[in-house]
Amino acid sequence: MTYNSLSDTDFALQVRERYANKGGLTGVFAIGGTRTTYILEKQRYLPDPGHMNDLSDQIEYIQGRYQDFISMFFELGGQNMIIAASSFRAFAGQRGPEYLNWIAKAVSNLHNDNFQRFYRENGIDPYFIGIDVFLAQKTESAAQKMAQGMRDFQKSWPYARGRFKLIWEIAPVCMYSVINSILADDQSQLKALLAQTEDLEKLFRLIYERYAPEIYGTAMPLADFYLGTNKSGDLKIRSPMPFTLTGGEYMRSYYTPYPTLFIQRETLRHILNDLAFGERFQSLKPDYSGRYTSELAQAEYDRIMALSSNPETTIGLSRKVVNSV
Repeated sequence: MTYNSLSDTDFALQVRERYANKGGLTGVFAIGGTRTTYILEKQRYLPDPGHMNDLSDQIEYIQGRYQDFISMFFELGGQNMIIAASSFRAFAGQRGPEYLNWIAKAVSNLHNDNFQRFYRENGIDPYFIGIDVFLAQKTESAAQKMAQGMRDFQKSWPYARGRFKLIWEIAPVCMYSVINSILADDQSQLKALLAQTEDLEKLFRLIYERYAPEIYGTAMPLADFYLGTNKSGDLKIRSPMPFTLTGGEYMRSYYTPYPTLFIQRETLRHILNDLAFGERFQSLKPDYSGRYTSELAQAEYDRIMALSSNPETTIGLSRKVVNSV
């Protein structure tokens, strides 16, 4: 399909039709480089651009960029999003108590008046996962208050069928959430699932459909793709829960070489077109019979040898920040 020939509206309709039978297109997003985004956008001309002069302004600015990004995905045909808002390491205390209070405040804003208005106006149902560890803690902390606020918000939010779904990963300790969901279930039912089939793919899906809604707070299709950033030169997995729950199921991964929030609509659309309609060079046979000609094999060999002879072509090498002045 030639995506350039379609309007955004028609493109979105094609994407929704493509994924209609599996609950809609589901994307996982690790929005990295938010501090870098703010520095480059708003402070690059200051004497010390890296110094955060106004943390409240930073939070407000990044919130707006998050909302623009979320809207863009849904407008291009997406149905379900999982976004890593932070990791449990952000709450581990390595950056000191001031940062802990700041990150708890920043993440709590994901259900403030501004975001609630955004959710209502765009038909989005928000969920928060990875707060179960904080809720189980006895010692009161900024993180626990944050988790309690999210739990209370979810109890009061008027969820409804047919809306877009947005799951925020707050600080997931994945094994803890998985163990809790299994312990809360009747173990005899799990054993019954195991006895139902010898088909491993069917077994995996039976288990996923039983326990994933408990963890996510809602039924969610298996993720179709992951979008992360390689702006620092490393291909991190910053959204651990959906990776844990895929069980190794095929999920396409894309990485931008710049902070995620700098992505343009055309780039996201290009990714979705490749995901949904792109023709991949693959074979479902035991070999690649019929896929190669001798000329194509020679050209591909030459391409690979040229790449392998240059170590700088390796994806994941540390970035080099160069002063162009």
